[in-house]
Amino acid sequence: MRRRALLLTTLATPALAQPAAGRAIRLIVPFAPGGSLDLLGRSLAPRVSALLGQNLVVENRSGAGGNIGIEAAARAAPDGLTLMICSEPMTINPSLYPNVRYDPVRDFAPIILLARMTQAVIVDPRLPLPDLASLLSAARTWRNPVTMASAGIGSTGHLTVAMLNQAGVPVTHVPYRGGGPSTAAVVSGECQSAIQSLPSCLSFIRSGAVRAVAVTSAARSRFLPGIPTLAEQLPGLSVESWQGILAPAGTPAPILARLNAAFAEALAAPEIQASLARQGFESTGGAPAVLAAQLARELAIFPPIIRATGMKAE
Repeated sequence: MRRRALLLTTLATPALAQPAAGRAIRLIVPFAPGGSLDLLGRSLAPRVSALLGQNLVVENRSGAGGNIGIEAAARAAPDGLTLMICSEPMTINPSLYPNVRYDPVRDFAPIILLARMTQAVIVDPRLPLPDLASLLSAARTWRNPVTMASAGIGSTGHLTVAMLNQAGVPVTHVPYRGGGPSTAAVVSGECQSAIQSLPSCLSFIRSGAVRAVAVTSAARSRFLPGIPTLAEQLPGLSVESWQGILAPAGTPAPILARLNAAFAEALAAPEIQASLARQGFESTGGAPAVLAAQLARELAIFPPIIRATGMKAE
C-alpha cells in the first residue's frame, strides 16, 4: 500500500513535471514490429497513457541494427515527448558499426529498466555433453572444434562466445541470421551447441529437443532453476539481455521521475507480468540509476571484446 501511495503521489505532481500537456508522447522502437521490444512497448502504452492522462504512441524506426531509431531518439527535443524502448544493441553498436552518431551515456537519460533476460547455453542432446563441465572439457580436448551458434555477428550470443574464448574455452563461433535459425541448427545437429536468448529456445529445452547446460545471467534463472550459470564454472562471466525506457539527455528531472513512476505502475500490472514470464523475462523496475548501472557495466565489457576480436557488423 505504501509503494502504491508513493507512486500515486509522484503521478499527481503538478503540470511542471508533465510532458507538454495535451500533446502525444511518442515511444520509439528502434526495431521492426513484432519483436519483443515492440510487443512490450505496445503492451505498456495504453496503461502509461491512462496514468499520465496523455496519449503514448509507439513508433517503429528500424534499420542499421537499431541505429536509425536510437539516433532519432538521441536527437529529439528533451521535453518528455519522445521516449525510446531499447536493449543492449545501444551499448554494442557504437563499437560494432562505423560512424555511429550517438553516445549511450552522453545522449540519453535513463528512465527505467523494465526487464532482464538470460541467454541459455544449449547443446545437441545426442552428444555426450550432459552438463556444463562436459561441454567445457570437450571444447578444450576434442580433436575437432566444438561449434557454437549465435543469432548473428555482434549479437549478445556472439559476444558471450568471445568471452568464452577469452576465458580459455576455444569453441568455434557459427553466426546465423536470428535466434530461430541458430536454435534450429542445434535441433537438427547442424551445430553442436548455441548461446541463445531464453525465449527463443525455452520451448525446445522443455520438449527435450535441445539440452540446456548453463545460463549466462549472474544468478540462476527461475525458469530453469536446476541449470547452473556460466559463472559457477567461469567466475565473472555473465551477460544478460535487457529492455528499458530512456529519454533524450537534458530531459528535466521532474519529468523523468513522473515517467519512471508511470512505467513502474504499468509494469506491475498482472497481465504485463504474466506476458514477461511467458517470454522468459525477469521483471525489474526500480529507479533510473538501475538502468544507468546496466549501461555502465556493458560499456565496460563489450567495447574491449569487440575491439579485441575485430568484430564488425554484417
